[in-house]
Amino acid sequence: MKTKERKLMQENKIYKESKLDNYEEKRKKVSFFHLTSDIFFSKVMEDLQSCQEVTQILTEQKLTVKKVKTQYSIRNMENRSVILDVLAEDESGRIVNIEMHPKEDEDHVRRVRYHLSSIDMSFLEKGTSYDTIPEVYLIYITERDFIGENRGINEVERIVKRSGKRIDNGVHELYVNFSGKTDSAEQQELLSYMVNSDSNYKTDTFPNLVKRVKLFKEKKEGINIMCDIIDRERAEGKAEGKAEVIALIRRKYQKQNTPEQAAEALELEIDYVRKVMNMIAADEDQSNEAIALQLLREEM
Repeated sequence: MKTKERKLMQENKIYKESKLDNYEEKRKKVSFFHLTSDIFFSKVMEDLQSCQEVTQILTEQKLTVKKVKTQYSIRNMENRSVILDVLAEDESGRIVNIEMHPKEDEDHVRRVRYHLSSIDMSFLEKGTSYDTIPEVYLIYITERDFIGENRGINEVERIVKRSGKRIDNGVHELYVNFSGKTDSAEQQELLSYMVNSDSNYKTDTFPNLVKRVKLFKEKKEGINIMCDIIDRERAEGKAEGKAEVIALIRRKYQKQNTPEQAAEALELEIDYVRKVMNMIAADEDQSNEAIALQLLREEM
């Protein structure tokens, strides 16, 4: 073998090894994801069949999902907007909202109340009758049983206090948790799988869900997608931190501080402060977040 050919072979070997190392590094990065992560859960649930399996098992209803959106934003110009993890619609027009909040220690019930009101407002058009509001299944998943019934799934209904008569307003609230037990073997299997999310798991109960998890944890295409999401989330986190610093610099700018004065007061590099102030001066309506993202792109 000629020296030139040998050198080329060695270069190709190194290239292949670096490609393999890169793949293994990415695979290791996404291997820690479980369905209890709202980011991973939302990505997996983009698949209609996977969403349908989860929905049917948890609601015990034969809902046929025809459309699903994840990380769905409902904007409110005057009040707080909401981002729904999973919003699906079945063939009969029923709406399913699935929320994954395993570790958040907050007022879950009032959060559900606000989600429901936001969903109703987004589907009820001006001038239409209230009976056009769709039936809604809201599945709210947490780590612990904050309701205290020691059950894996608790369905909350609206009833008349004295008689116990059920009042049907078209809302089905299901509070799901990973610490309680369920009466259904299928539900228990699904909840256990959400916690473990083993990509090599075998089941006939929710095969599409497992296949989808395997895609994002084992297959090159899915791994790359998840790594891009991780990088984007990290960049957004960095941008958020930068935006807070830029807000401080903007205040100094508005008070007509010089870059030198602002840098000394904020204990920042003068070149960085001067650059930010120049960007603010060029377009004072530009948000702190927009400036942060621009600076972040320049650093990459």
